[in-house]
Amino acid sequence: MIEEKVGFCTLCKSRCGTINVVENGWLKKVVPNPDHPTGKAICLKGRSAPEVVHNSRRLTAPLRRTTPKSDPDPRWMEISWDEALDEIGDRLKDHVARGGPESIAFAVTSGSSSPLSDSTYWIL
Repeated sequence: MIEEKVGFCTLCKSRCGTINVVENGWLKKVVPNPDHPTGKAICLKGRSAPEVVHNSRRLTAPLRRTTPKSDPDPRWMEISWDEALDEIGDRLKDHVARGGPESIAFAVTSGSSSPLSDSTYWIL
C-alpha cells in the first residue's frame, strides 16, 4: 500500500513543506509540497530522509566505548538509555563540582545544521 502524507521536514529550521511517500510503513521518498508556503523546493538533507531513517547502520541505542581513546579500535558496547543519561549526568555534575556551573556550555553552530532547531532557544 502506497500513501502520500503531507508534512514538513524537521531536519533544519526552514521546515520545508513536504509530501512523504510511504509504502507499507516505510518512508520511500520526500518531495516538495508546492501547496505549502515553504514547499517550493527541498534540499538534499530533506530528500535523503528515507536513507537516514532506514539506514541499517543508524544508531538506535546509546553506546559506551570499551577501550581507551588512544586505541585505534574503539570497540563499543550498547547500553540502556537510563545508563547513558546517568553517566552523562554524573559527568556534568563532576565538571560543575570541579569548575563551577560556568564550566559547562552548550552551543549550536547554525539553525540549519541540526534537527535541534526546536531546542536552540533552550540551548542558547
